[in-house]
Amino acid sequence: MEQIIKVTLPKREWLLRCYSEQEDVMTLEVQDGGIDVFLPSGVDGVRLEAGQIAAFREALDEAIAQAEADLRAAART
Repeated sequence: MEQIIKVTLPKREWLLRCYSEQEDVMTLEVQDGGIDVFLPSGVDGVRLEAGQIAAFREALDEAIAQAEADLRAAART
């Protein structure tokens, strides 16, 4: 059976929970074939524990794949 509800645009933003003094998130965004990493406001660095490391790896792999797709599409034009 064909799905009715579909994602038509590629995913471009990933939010990842990280440890800081507050419950915060780190953001990965893909734009124009590059990946931007945004740490929580006012934080110099974050610590990722085992589950967060796995989530970061998965999100980064997905972001890399999208950035590569953007670059391939740009090269065709």
